[in-house]
Amino acid sequence: MTYIIDFIISSASYFIMAYFVYSILGRNRKISVIGLSILLAVELFNFIRILQLNIDVRVLVLIFIASVLPVLMALYGFLLITGGLPVIGAKHKVKKLKSISSDVQTKYLSTILSYVSIIGALIFGILAYFYIDDYMKFVIIGVLILAFGFGIYVVINNSKIESEQVILIIGKNREKIYSYEIPKNKQHVVISDFFDNPNYIVDPIGIAILKLDDKKIEKHYLYWIATGDQIDMKSSHLKEITHLSYKKDLDHFEKYHYRSLVFQVGRMGNAELIKNKRIK
Repeated sequence: MTYIIDFIISSASYFIMAYFVYSILGRNRKISVIGLSILLAVELFNFIRILQLNIDVRVLVLIFIASVLPVLMALYGFLLITGGLPVIGAKHKVKKLKSISSDVQTKYLSTILSYVSIIGALIFGILAYFYIDDYMKFVIIGVLILAFGFGIYVVINNSKIESEQVILIIGKNREKIYSYEIPKNKQHVVISDFFDNPNYIVDPIGIAILKLDDKKIEKHYLYWIATGDQIDMKSSHLKEITHLSYKKDLDHFEKYHYRSLVFQVGRMGNAELIKNKRIK
């Protein structure tokens, strides 16, 4: 029973920490994946050393469950949640940036995961306190305290998000701009949700965060199809827009790079660029 509890607590702790790093780095999976991979290699090395001690097979299985499997499950769950694993049946062409997901994790999903993080940190923290004895107790509890604080931080920030949209730019010179309003109860947005033409490559190029006067926030997830073709959009869920408050700043977004731009929107609707960060 102790090994099962160790497995659950460790898996949750590793996943929460990886997701925390992923979030603060702006959807960049690289550091989290490297960290979990190194941890997995260390646990596998230690397990191989234990194999040489001629221990009973049943005990070896329990040790594997308590040490190696939690890291493996955390890595798998992290890649699955962040879009690092291929989507079965996806046919559209996507030019993926290395370590950047082309999918959108919405406010709704982020809030759910944050509540899970808060509740899970409390439950697993209590279990760790009573069922884990050595130094790992303090390591796991420390990670869970960070997860608890991060969960609260995300919930508070998400409460400020008023709306989320996908902005699709079409044309080599950005001639056409389309928007897709993300439903409030949608957990995950993939490119085929708003554009399902397999003949074109869709590049994720960044995110625009618009700070409004009432302290609310709008989030725009930007994609670009750099083509000279006239694409028929009549059957899509996208709506063409002629006004975009930060249209003059679209040149900051580039193919094969991913940027996060933050704007302050005034009462007249004009957007002033206040932060420009290259994520990839």
